[in-house]
Amino acid sequence: MAKILIINGSPRKKNTYGLLKRIEKEFSGDTIEFINVSDYDVKACVGCEQCLRKGVCHINDDATKILDKMVEADGIIIGAPVYLRQIPGNLKNIFDRGCAWYHRSPIVGKPIFFVTTTQVTGTKSLMSYFKDLTVQWGVIYAGSINKTLFNLEKPYKIKKLDKFKKYSNKDNIIKYRPSMKQIFEFHTQKVLASEILPLDKTFWEEKGYMDKPYFYTCRINIVTRLLGYLYYKFLQNIISKNKTV
Repeated sequence: MAKILIINGSPRKKNTYGLLKRIEKEFSGDTIEFINVSDYDVKACVGCEQCLRKGVCHINDDATKILDKMVEADGIIIGAPVYLRQIPGNLKNIFDRGCAWYHRSPIVGKPIFFVTTTQVTGTKSLMSYFKDLTVQWGVIYAGSINKTLFNLEKPYKIKKLDKFKKYSNKDNIIKYRPSMKQIFEFHTQKVLASEILPLDKTFWEEKGYMDKPYFYTCRINIVTRLLGYLYYKFLQNIISKNKTV
């Protein structure tokens, strides 16, 4: 039995909310928590970088409550309507407040599934942003269900959720095959941790990431491993040279 967190990122409880509620029924055998971001007081990030440099946020609101729920879940489903080819501001505030996760992700290896709604267009741009988030967080992009007003009520393919269900079981993570983009992002973060931010270095060393080809044991072929290592050494060399200038 997996613990699934469903996040409705819409300020309203209409189309996106309704679609998420339909999807919720597919997990009757699991423990489900359904939250609406609009029910929480989440202020905008002010860019002070205290979370990066000191590991704390000085803003006293509900952002940490939602971020903690994401950490505790085995799998996360995030729903959002398209707002000018992007996500609503209240949901963006959550992600911005988790800025440190790019450097020290506490949700590595969790599957994330996305649900989007739009009147007609904008889904591609929104999904591009969502996919970038999964790479930066070190999580597994487990697919999406994308609807417009023209097909909102039509049934979705249940098999779209298969990958999400598979990786909600932690034992299956060893079967995952990260993309080249994920490998390169991992090594970019590793260089930042080893050469730039002391807090990152401590975190990465404690997690044992420094000596690994990726965050966790999974399927990485020898060519991908080699390219990742060469990319890491290339970045490390550039930073080392800049330090001596």
